[in-house]
Amino acid sequence: MNSKYLWIIILTAFVIVGLYHVFAVGRFNYPEFRLKSGQVSETELIAPFDFPILKSAIDLNNEREQSIEAIPTPYRINDEALFNALSSLDQLWSIFYNKPEQSPVQKAAEATQAGFNLSAEDLVFAYGTEALNQSYEKLRDGLQHIYERGIYATIETDSISIYNNDEAVVNPKTYYFQLEEAQAELIERVPETGKLITALSDVFILPNLEIDDNLLSEFRQRRISEIPETEGVVLQNEVIIRKNARVTEGDIEKLESLQAAFRNRNMQKSPLQQMLLAFGLLIYTFLILLIANHYYGVYNMESQQHVADFLPVNLGFILIVLFGIFTNHIFTMNNLLIPFALTVIAAAILVGTDFGMLYGICSMLLLNPFINWETYTPIIFLLSTSMTLLLVKRQRAQHEFLSIWFYLLISTTLVNVAISIYKSDPIAVVFRNIGFGMISSAISIIGILIIVPYYERRWNRATKQTLLELLDFNHPLLKQLATTAVGTYHHSLIVGNLAERAAEAIGANPLLARVGSYYHDIGKIVNTEAFTENNENSNQIHDTRAPEDSAKIIKNHVVEGITLARKYKIPQPVIDILMQHHGNSLIRYFYDKAEKLNLDAPMQAFQYSGPKPQSKEAVLVMVADVVESTTKAKNIQSEEAIIKIIDDTIARLIREGQFDEAPITMKDLNMIKQSMLPVLGSIYRKRLDYPEEHDKR
Repeated sequence: MNSKYLWIIILTAFVIVGLYHVFAVGRFNYPEFRLKSGQVSETELIAPFDFPILKSAIDLNNEREQSIEAIPTPYRINDEALFNALSSLDQLWSIFYNKPEQSPVQKAAEATQAGFNLSAEDLVFAYGTEALNQSYEKLRDGLQHIYERGIYATIETDSISIYNNDEAVVNPKTYYFQLEEAQAELIERVPETGKLITALSDVFILPNLEIDDNLLSEFRQRRISEIPETEGVVLQNEVIIRKNARVTEGDIEKLESLQAAFRNRNMQKSPLQQMLLAFGLLIYTFLILLIANHYYGVYNMESQQHVADFLPVNLGFILIVLFGIFTNHIFTMNNLLIPFALTVIAAAILVGTDFGMLYGICSMLLLNPFINWETYTPIIFLLSTSMTLLLVKRQRAQHEFLSIWFYLLISTTLVNVAISIYKSDPIAVVFRNIGFGMISSAISIIGILIIVPYYERRWNRATKQTLLELLDFNHPLLKQLATTAVGTYHHSLIVGNLAERAAEAIGANPLLARVGSYYHDIGKIVNTEAFTENNENSNQIHDTRAPEDSAKIIKNHVVEGITLARKYKIPQPVIDILMQHHGNSLIRYFYDKAEKLNLDAPMQAFQYSGPKPQSKEAVLVMVADVVESTTKAKNIQSEEAIIKIIDDTIARLIREGQFDEAPITMKDLNMIKQSMLPVLGSIYRKRLDYPEEHDKR
């Protein structure tokens, strides 16, 4: 790993440490207590000085609400209602006094025109000045009586408190008049005007008892100020939390009260403490990033070409840290909602399961400072994600995202239930945690659906989906191979069958083996006629050339194939198979020809440039390529002949050292032989002649 990669790691470490100091608990300058309710304290905490215990915001709000609810609602008598009623009475009687000789019908018409909806029957009493005067006086006295007592519309309480200069007069609700009661009282006092009162009840009878909002607000503020914000005192040297004791909600309130006391006293960390915190976290983060990036570089030594390829690995770590910040510090939600599996499973699909496992461990270690160094959530994340990766690998479901989601849900649920049983959590907590796990899994899968296809295209990875697309016979290279080099095309298909069957037998990647077989000879598109499988008279081309030149043409099909593969963005693992399927073997036909002609040509001129096979899949394609070509060239009469060809081929390749750099064993080679034999037998073994049917007529 060169200095450029180190700069990326250092920059990522600084970003993560910076985020910690901006958002996480490290941003405070006073002592920090990274504990949560239910945790077991690893140290004993003693009060450094006396400080009051602050009530939690929830408890304080509940007390205030209960105190406010106990306040009796203050009412007042609104004099404006009586004034409006008397004004309406004076206005109506002025109409009557204006023309006292008018009939009730005429008076009703004028009153209606003035806004009083009356009929002649309502005014039978209004005949003569003396009758009008008597009715007026009685109505005025009656209105003053009921309004002085008080009129209400709807009041739920059994008693009513009326305040005057902060002194309350409390009477039962029955002491006052409800609207209908006030109307009945007035009619009883002035019975001759009963119909008039009934017709104008909404004019004469108005509620004058109303809530005194200003006084109620004052009472509430007074009650709130009377509620104490503290509930006791912790004395100096008093033990707040004992070592190995489970932290309770009460302990958390004491810790928060102590932090508030530190803030009030302006007690800060020393510059040395702050520097050591930042430096220690930076070294911690750097080491984790170094391990992950180094393993990534080693794991992809063949395919990594640019420093920029390391950026996504480190961006994934920053992303998981941001998830922790948003969940734990900004929205203060449950940490189980963090979509931890998103980057881990994406890394496993894009790079490999082993790297995914390491990436999960490193992600957990980097996330821990942002979730207060708790152990419960990381254990659930790591176990459930690891189980998912093992299931995905076993079922070969790397691109079956619905299956991945199902495996992740099952794993998360099992781990949650197991730990909840161990902790004796209530059933409500168990279901809550399972629900959080479902939400986290859904977010993770959505993120994987976005990240994986993007980086598959960008990194040109040989993932399952990419390999399946390369098997499509409409791919430009396969179509060109099928039309311009028919013999090579059919040869590649048979090699694909052989390599896939052998890969299944020895536990290699069958899909990669088949795709590598299909594309291993695409370089023959360039100079098709120079190869025997495409041109039976290819010897006419080579007879006019020097053996060294002919060998160069044959060797160039590998170089041309690599060029074409890179042009069409074939994944690097497939290119590796194309590059290695001949290793550094000798093109013996033209080498022997050069020796017979006594030409002084170096052996290197007749050797492929290699390298030797580096993977099991490359070994399978090499063996299948040679075995298929040899078998096709011979007249096979028996299964023993096919066995001999396979044995001779494997023995020769071992002698040449072609398998020296591949993770292949003798047991694997024997299984390769056993798996290829039925395929070759079904294709090349001569069929028995069927007896001719005789004419029985």
